[in-house]
Amino acid sequence: MQLDTVDFGFIYHEKKQKQLYTMMIDQFRHLSKSKNIKIVLFTLGHLDLEELVVTGTMIAGDNISHGPCKVPAYIYNFALHSTADKIDKMRILRKLEAITVINPVNRFIQGIIFEMLASCPTFRQYLLPSKSFNTSTLIDYDHKYDTFFLLPENSFLPPKAVVIKKFQNNDYMIYIGQNGQLRKKEDLVSYIKKMINKKKYILFKGIELLRMGNDPLETKIFLQKSEKGEWCSTVMAVKKGIFSRKELSYSTSSEATRDLISPVNEEQLSDISIQIGRFLDFHIPFIGSYTFDFIFDENNCPYLIHISGFEQDQTFFQLLDFDTQLTLLNNSFNYLYYQMNNYVTKRVQPNGLDQN
Repeated sequence: MQLDTVDFGFIYHEKKQKQLYTMMIDQFRHLSKSKNIKIVLFTLGHLDLEELVVTGTMIAGDNISHGPCKVPAYIYNFALHSTADKIDKMRILRKLEAITVINPVNRFIQGIIFEMLASCPTFRQYLLPSKSFNTSTLIDYDHKYDTFFLLPENSFLPPKAVVIKKFQNNDYMIYIGQNGQLRKKEDLVSYIKKMINKKKYILFKGIELLRMGNDPLETKIFLQKSEKGEWCSTVMAVKKGIFSRKELSYSTSSEATRDLISPVNEEQLSDISIQIGRFLDFHIPFIGSYTFDFIFDENNCPYLIHISGFEQDQTFFQLLDFDTQLTLLNNSFNYLYYQMNNYVTKRVQPNGLDQN
Protein backbone atom coordinates (compact mmCIF):
# COMPACT_ATOMS: atom_id res chain seq x y z
CA MET A 1 0.00 0.00 0.00
CA GLN A 2 1.35 3.36 -1.03
CA LEU A 3 1.15 5.86 1.81
CA ASP A 4 0.42 9.55 1.56
CA THR A 5 3.24 11.98 2.21
CA VAL A 6 2.57 15.02 4.38
CA ASP A 7 4.75 18.03 5.13
CA PHE A 8 3.96 18.89 8.77
CA GLY A 9 2.88 16.92 11.80
CA PHE A 10 1.43 18.16 15.11
CA ILE A 11 1.46 15.95 18.20
CA TYR A 12 -1.31 16.50 20.74
CA HIS A 13 -2.58 14.77 23.89
CA GLU A 14 -5.75 12.86 23.04
CA LYS A 15 -7.44 13.34 26.44
CA LYS A 16 -6.07 16.67 27.66
CA GLN A 17 -6.03 18.69 24.45
CA LYS A 18 -9.38 18.03 22.82
CA GLN A 19 -10.14 21.71 22.36
CA LEU A 20 -6.70 22.28 20.85
CA TYR A 21 -7.29 19.41 18.40
CA THR A 22 -10.63 20.89 17.29
CA MET A 23 -9.08 24.33 16.79
CA MET A 24 -6.15 22.87 14.84
CA ILE A 25 -8.46 21.22 12.34
CA ASP A 26 -10.28 24.48 11.65
CA GLN A 27 -7.29 26.83 11.63
CA PHE A 28 -4.77 24.58 9.89
CA ARG A 29 -7.25 23.94 7.08
CA HIS A 30 -6.88 27.60 6.05
CA LEU A 31 -3.10 27.63 6.50
CA SER A 32 -2.77 24.37 4.56
CA LYS A 33 -4.64 25.88 1.64
CA SER A 34 -2.77 29.19 1.62
CA LYS A 35 0.70 27.62 1.87
CA ASN A 36 -0.03 24.39 -0.04
CA ILE A 37 1.11 22.32 2.94
CA LYS A 38 -0.26 18.90 3.90
CA ILE A 39 -0.65 18.30 7.64
CA VAL A 40 -1.29 15.38 9.96
CA LEU A 41 -2.52 15.68 13.56
CA PHE A 42 -1.63 12.65 15.66
CA THR A 43 -0.91 11.21 19.09
CA LEU A 44 2.16 9.18 20.00
CA GLY A 45 -0.06 6.15 20.52
CA HIS A 46 -0.65 6.10 16.76
CA LEU A 47 3.01 6.41 15.75
CA ASP A 48 4.78 3.31 14.36
CA LEU A 49 8.52 4.00 14.53
CA GLU A 50 9.54 0.70 12.97
CA GLU A 51 7.59 1.40 9.79
CA LEU A 52 7.84 5.22 10.12
CA VAL A 53 4.08 5.43 9.72
CA VAL A 54 1.64 7.56 11.64
CA THR A 55 -2.15 7.33 11.69
CA GLY A 56 -4.03 10.53 12.31
CA THR A 57 -6.18 13.34 10.95
CA MET A 58 -4.83 14.57 7.63
CA ILE A 59 -5.52 18.08 6.37
CA ALA A 60 -5.03 19.13 2.76
CA GLY A 61 -6.89 22.41 2.36
CA ASP A 62 -10.60 21.72 2.85
CA ASN A 63 -10.03 17.97 2.49
CA ILE A 64 -10.06 16.37 5.96
CA SER A 65 -9.47 12.62 6.23
CA HIS A 66 -8.28 10.03 8.75
CA GLY A 67 -5.75 7.33 8.03
CA PRO A 68 -2.08 6.35 7.77
CA CYS A 69 0.71 8.39 6.21
CA LYS A 70 4.49 8.60 6.29
CA VAL A 71 6.00 10.32 9.30
CA PRO A 72 6.45 13.96 8.23
CA ALA A 73 9.86 15.62 8.12
CA TYR A 74 8.74 18.53 10.35
CA ILE A 75 6.86 17.93 13.59
CA TYR A 76 5.65 20.31 16.31
CA ASN A 77 4.95 18.73 19.69
CA PHE A 78 2.22 20.30 21.85
CA ALA A 79 1.92 17.39 24.29
CA LEU A 80 3.50 16.54 27.63
CA HIS A 81 4.38 12.83 27.69
CA SER A 82 4.40 11.05 31.05
CA THR A 83 4.38 7.29 30.39
CA ALA A 84 7.60 5.35 29.75
CA ASP A 85 6.56 4.11 26.31
CA LYS A 86 5.69 7.60 25.04
CA ILE A 87 8.83 9.13 26.51
CA ASP A 88 10.89 6.46 24.72
CA LYS A 89 9.07 7.17 21.47
CA MET A 90 9.88 10.87 21.72
CA ARG A 91 13.54 10.08 22.38
CA ILE A 92 13.73 7.91 19.28
CA LEU A 93 11.70 10.29 17.13
CA ARG A 94 13.83 13.35 17.89
CA LYS A 95 17.03 11.43 17.06
CA LEU A 96 15.91 10.39 13.57
CA GLU A 97 18.23 12.11 11.14
CA ALA A 98 15.67 13.10 8.50
CA ILE A 99 13.08 14.46 10.96
CA THR A 100 13.02 17.78 12.81
CA VAL A 101 10.96 17.77 16.01
CA ILE A 102 10.16 21.14 17.57
CA ASN A 103 9.54 20.89 21.31
CA PRO A 104 10.94 17.38 21.68
CA VAL A 105 10.43 18.02 25.42
CA ASN A 106 7.85 20.13 27.24
CA ARG A 107 9.06 19.58 30.80
CA PHE A 108 12.36 20.76 32.24
CA ILE A 109 14.44 20.11 35.35
CA GLN A 110 14.02 23.44 37.10
CA GLY A 111 17.24 23.32 39.13
CA ILE A 112 19.43 23.00 36.03
CA ILE A 113 17.53 25.76 34.23
CA PHE A 114 17.84 28.20 37.13
CA GLU A 115 21.50 27.35 37.64
CA MET A 116 22.21 28.19 34.00
CA LEU A 117 20.26 31.45 34.17
CA ALA A 118 22.03 32.49 37.38
CA SER A 119 25.35 32.25 35.52
CA CYS A 120 24.29 35.21 33.35
CA PRO A 121 24.49 38.60 35.15
CA THR A 122 21.65 39.99 33.03
CA PHE A 123 19.12 37.62 34.62
CA ARG A 124 20.19 37.70 38.27
CA GLN A 125 17.90 40.57 39.26
CA TYR A 126 14.94 38.44 38.09
CA LEU A 127 15.96 35.32 40.05
CA LEU A 128 15.57 34.44 43.70
CA PRO A 129 18.54 32.64 45.30
CA SER A 130 17.82 28.91 44.96
CA LYS A 131 19.29 25.50 45.81
CA SER A 132 18.23 21.88 45.53
CA PHE A 133 16.40 20.80 48.67
CA ASN A 134 18.09 18.57 51.24
CA THR A 135 18.55 18.69 54.99
CA SER A 136 21.70 20.81 54.73
CA THR A 137 20.24 23.43 52.38
CA LEU A 138 17.05 23.64 54.42
CA ILE A 139 19.06 24.37 57.58
CA ASP A 140 21.13 26.92 55.63
CA TYR A 141 18.02 28.74 54.36
CA ASP A 142 16.53 28.63 57.84
CA HIS A 143 19.58 30.53 59.12
CA LYS A 144 19.58 33.05 56.26
CA TYR A 145 15.93 33.88 55.62
CA ASP A 146 12.70 34.41 57.51
CA THR A 147 10.67 33.18 54.53
CA PHE A 148 11.52 30.61 51.89
CA PHE A 149 9.68 28.71 49.15
CA LEU A 150 9.69 25.08 48.04
CA LEU A 151 8.77 24.13 44.46
CA PRO A 152 9.03 20.74 42.70
CA GLU A 153 12.05 20.14 40.45
CA ASN A 154 9.76 18.74 37.76
CA SER A 155 6.08 17.98 37.58
CA PHE A 156 3.50 16.76 35.11
CA LEU A 157 0.97 19.06 36.78
CA PRO A 158 1.11 22.85 37.29
CA PRO A 159 3.43 23.24 40.30
CA LYS A 160 2.24 24.20 43.77
CA ALA A 161 4.55 26.24 46.00
CA VAL A 162 5.10 25.58 49.69
CA VAL A 163 5.70 28.80 51.68
CA ILE A 164 7.61 28.49 54.96
CA LYS A 165 7.51 31.49 57.31
CA LYS A 166 9.48 31.90 60.52
CA PHE A 167 7.71 33.31 63.58
CA GLN A 168 8.72 34.11 67.13
CA ASN A 169 9.43 31.34 69.67
CA ASN A 170 10.95 29.18 66.90
CA ASP A 171 7.54 28.45 65.39
CA TYR A 172 6.98 28.08 61.65
CA MET A 173 3.90 28.39 59.49
CA ILE A 174 3.97 26.14 56.43
CA TYR A 175 1.48 27.17 53.76
CA ILE A 176 0.18 25.55 50.61
CA GLY A 177 -2.16 28.17 49.21
CA GLN A 178 -4.21 29.56 52.08
CA ASN A 179 -3.92 26.41 54.21
CA GLY A 180 -1.27 26.58 56.93
CA GLN A 181 0.26 24.23 59.50
CA LEU A 182 2.09 25.46 62.63
CA ARG A 183 5.31 23.57 63.43
CA LYS A 184 8.15 23.87 65.96
CA LYS A 185 11.71 24.36 64.70
CA GLU A 186 12.79 20.90 65.84
CA ASP A 187 9.97 19.38 63.74
CA LEU A 188 10.63 21.41 60.59
CA VAL A 189 12.97 19.06 58.72
CA SER A 190 11.04 15.87 59.46
CA TYR A 191 7.68 17.49 58.62
CA ILE A 192 8.83 18.84 55.25
CA LYS A 193 10.54 15.57 54.30
CA LYS A 194 7.36 13.68 55.05
CA MET A 195 5.30 16.23 53.10
CA ILE A 196 7.36 16.05 49.90
CA ASN A 197 7.68 12.24 50.15
CA LYS A 198 11.20 11.85 48.66
CA LYS A 199 10.36 13.91 45.57
CA LYS A 200 12.93 16.42 44.35
CA TYR A 201 12.28 20.05 45.28
CA ILE A 202 14.03 23.43 44.98
CA LEU A 203 14.43 25.92 47.80
CA PHE A 204 14.00 29.59 46.93
CA LYS A 205 14.62 32.63 49.10
CA GLY A 206 11.18 33.94 50.06
CA ILE A 207 9.76 37.40 49.45
CA GLU A 208 6.66 39.24 50.57
CA LEU A 209 4.40 38.71 47.60
CA LEU A 210 2.39 41.38 45.81
CA ARG A 211 -1.22 40.35 46.13
CA MET A 212 -4.28 40.42 43.90
CA GLY A 213 -7.12 40.48 46.38
CA ASN A 214 -6.36 37.71 48.87
CA ASP A 215 -3.98 35.82 46.60
CA PRO A 216 -0.44 36.44 45.33
CA LEU A 217 -0.24 37.97 41.86
CA GLU A 218 1.31 35.80 39.17
CA THR A 219 1.78 36.28 35.45
CA LYS A 220 2.49 33.82 32.68
CA ILE A 221 4.40 34.80 29.56
CA PHE A 222 3.79 32.74 26.42
CA LEU A 223 6.99 32.78 24.34
CA GLN A 224 7.12 31.35 20.82
CA LYS A 225 9.38 31.28 17.80
CA SER A 226 7.90 33.35 14.97
CA GLU A 227 7.74 32.95 11.21
CA LYS A 228 11.19 34.61 11.15
CA GLY A 229 12.64 32.05 13.56
CA GLU A 230 12.92 34.64 16.34
CA TRP A 231 11.49 34.59 19.85
CA CYS A 232 8.41 36.74 20.41
CA SER A 233 6.16 37.23 23.42
CA THR A 234 2.78 35.98 22.25
CA VAL A 235 0.79 37.04 25.30
CA MET A 236 1.02 37.91 28.97
CA ALA A 237 -1.67 36.37 31.17
CA VAL A 238 -2.53 37.43 34.72
CA LYS A 239 -3.31 34.42 36.87
CA LYS A 240 -3.26 32.60 40.19
CA GLY A 241 -2.23 29.03 40.86
CA ILE A 242 1.36 28.37 41.97
CA PHE A 243 1.05 30.27 45.26
CA SER A 244 -2.70 29.87 45.60
CA ARG A 245 -5.13 26.98 45.95
CA LYS A 246 -7.21 28.65 43.27
CA GLU A 247 -6.62 27.87 39.61
CA LEU A 248 -8.07 31.21 38.54
CA SER A 249 -6.90 32.79 35.32
CA TYR A 250 -7.88 35.98 33.62
CA SER A 251 -8.56 36.95 30.06
CA THR A 252 -5.45 38.45 28.52
CA SER A 253 -6.74 41.59 26.86
CA SER A 254 -4.03 44.21 27.16
CA GLU A 255 -6.29 46.63 29.07
CA ALA A 256 -7.20 44.05 31.73
CA THR A 257 -3.59 42.96 32.05
CA ARG A 258 -2.32 46.51 32.49
CA ASP A 259 -4.92 47.21 35.18
CA LEU A 260 -4.03 44.09 37.16
CA ILE A 261 -0.25 44.36 37.08
CA SER A 262 0.10 48.15 36.98
CA PRO A 263 2.60 49.70 37.46
CA VAL A 264 4.71 46.67 36.50
CA ASN A 265 6.27 47.28 33.10
CA GLU A 266 4.83 44.75 30.63
CA GLU A 267 7.51 45.57 28.09
CA GLN A 268 10.20 44.75 30.67
CA LEU A 269 8.74 41.27 31.28
CA SER A 270 8.37 40.61 27.57
CA ASP A 271 11.92 41.78 26.86
CA ILE A 272 13.57 39.72 29.60
CA SER A 273 11.57 36.63 28.57
CA ILE A 274 12.83 36.97 24.99
CA GLN A 275 16.40 37.36 26.26
CA ILE A 276 16.00 34.20 28.35
CA GLY A 277 14.65 32.32 25.34
CA ARG A 278 17.67 33.35 23.27
CA PHE A 279 20.02 32.33 26.07
CA LEU A 280 18.41 28.90 26.42
CA ASP A 281 18.75 28.31 22.66
CA PHE A 282 22.44 27.62 23.24
CA HIS A 283 21.62 24.86 25.72
CA ILE A 284 18.30 23.38 24.57
CA PRO A 285 17.96 23.18 20.78
CA PHE A 286 14.72 22.82 18.78
CA ILE A 287 12.44 24.46 21.34
CA GLY A 288 9.67 26.51 19.74
CA SER A 289 7.67 27.60 22.78
CA TYR A 290 8.06 28.29 26.49
CA THR A 291 5.83 29.49 29.27
CA PHE A 292 7.46 31.60 32.00
CA ASP A 293 5.76 32.17 35.37
CA PHE A 294 6.66 35.33 37.29
CA ILE A 295 5.78 36.49 40.80
CA PHE A 296 6.22 40.00 42.25
CA ASP A 297 7.46 41.42 45.51
CA GLU A 298 5.69 44.27 47.29
CA ASN A 299 7.69 46.80 45.24
CA ASN A 300 6.40 45.29 41.97
CA CYS A 301 9.78 43.72 41.15
CA PRO A 302 9.25 40.55 39.06
CA TYR A 303 10.94 37.21 39.74
CA LEU A 304 10.94 34.16 37.47
CA ILE A 305 9.68 31.15 39.42
CA HIS A 306 8.92 28.39 36.87
CA ILE A 307 9.64 27.45 33.24
CA SER A 308 7.74 24.92 31.17
CA GLY A 309 7.07 24.07 27.54
CA PHE A 310 3.85 24.59 25.63
CA GLU A 311 0.96 25.32 28.01
CA GLN A 312 -0.35 22.01 29.35
CA ASP A 313 -3.13 23.38 31.55
CA GLN A 314 -6.06 23.26 29.15
CA THR A 315 -8.32 25.00 31.67
CA PHE A 316 -5.96 27.94 31.36
CA PHE A 317 -5.78 27.64 27.56
CA GLN A 318 -9.56 27.79 27.33
CA LEU A 319 -9.63 31.08 29.24
CA LEU A 320 -7.38 32.78 26.70
CA ASP A 321 -9.35 34.89 24.25
CA PHE A 322 -10.01 33.29 20.89
CA ASP A 323 -7.61 35.52 18.93
CA THR A 324 -4.78 34.65 21.32
CA GLN A 325 -5.47 30.92 20.91
CA LEU A 326 -5.30 31.34 17.13
CA THR A 327 -2.04 33.27 17.44
CA LEU A 328 -0.48 30.39 19.38
CA LEU A 329 -1.51 27.97 16.62
CA ASN A 330 -0.45 30.26 13.78
CA ASN A 331 2.99 30.74 15.31
CA SER A 332 3.52 26.99 15.59
CA PHE A 333 2.61 26.47 11.92
CA ASN A 334 4.67 29.43 10.73
CA TYR A 335 7.72 28.27 12.66
CA LEU A 336 7.58 24.87 10.98
CA TYR A 337 7.26 26.69 7.66
CA TYR A 338 10.36 28.69 8.57
CA GLN A 339 12.22 25.47 9.45
CA MET A 340 11.26 23.88 6.15
CA ASN A 341 12.58 26.86 4.21
CA ASN A 342 15.75 27.25 6.30
CA TYR A 343 16.82 23.64 6.74
CA VAL A 344 19.88 23.17 8.94
CA THR A 345 21.79 19.93 8.47
CA LYS A 346 23.73 19.99 11.75
CA ARG A 347 21.64 18.40 14.50
CA VAL A 348 22.35 18.83 18.20
CA GLN A 349 20.66 16.89 20.99
CA PRO A 350 19.19 18.47 24.15
CA ASN A 351 21.65 19.01 27.00
CA GLY A 352 20.15 16.63 29.57
CA LEU A 353 17.55 19.11 30.75
CA ASP A 354 14.46 17.06 30.04
CA GLN A 355 12.64 14.11 31.51
CA ASN A 356 11.61 12.60 28.15
